Amino acid sequence: MKFELKQQGSALLELLLAIEQQWTDVAYIQQAKASWSAIAPASAEKTLTMSTLARQIDSFYRDAFFTPPLQPLLIEDMHQPTLLSYAITQREADPLVLVLLLLCWLQQAGFHTDLVRYKGEYLVQVHLSTVEKVWVDPYTGAWQCLLNPENGMALSLTQELATQAVDLSAFCADLWQLQKQLLLALGKREQALAVVQHLLEQKPGDPYLHRERGLLSELLDHWSLAIRDYQYFIEQKPDDPSNEHMKQQIHQLSSYPQWLH
Repeated sequence: MKFELKQQGSALLELLLAIEQQWTDVAYIQQAKASWSAIAPASAEKTLTMSTLARQIDSFYRDAFFTPPLQPLLIEDMHQPTLLSYAITQREADPLVLVLLLLCWLQQAGFHTDLVRYKGEYLVQVHLSTVEKVWVDPYTGAWQCLLNPENGMALSLTQELATQAVDLSAFCADLWQLQKQLLLALGKREQALAVVQHLLEQKPGDPYLHRERGLLSELLDHWSLAIRDYQYFIEQKPDDPSNEHMKQQIHQLSSYPQWLH
């Protein structure tokens, strides 16, 4: 199923958790939903000011204790902070996940927010008005502001940052790719295949995703599926240097008993 990530706040988080459930235990998802409901803003702020924004950001980091990983992770723990469900329950998140959680938190509090990039880093951009903005670094909680002097925040004044807009769907696809890579590192091939299948549903016909699915299908002994995906890639990318190897794989896999999948 193709998803359009147009929701905001709790609705967006609910959708992202539903997607993650395709490769995560349902019990973890339910626990994360309950945990988020207990700590996130219960309603939108009545006034969207610098003061209320500062309180919400402080609550996210100090009261809810959301942080990046505190120490280098063992291989068996590596995938965990990249999962929304783990990050919400354990309050420890990969920087990409922190971006999403802070975005949803502030949207749930009623703020107009979106994602941008500045000098290669992701920031949460908050629009306090048509001319006032605040940029928050999700990794540290630090911010920069573009405010009117009447707000009494002269020390926070800065120039408009030369940011680039971020497509949320593409951002989430990068996160899912990261989850897939770490699941593979842990030997969780079925879950990794579920991630690739979801990515293909969002980007149908992508030859490189077909190749990825073919590789995973081969590892899982789904030979007929692997052959179809390899053949599709060769047809779509006839000049790719990996094609010779893939043709050899197709020839070898074709000699194996073919099961219906």
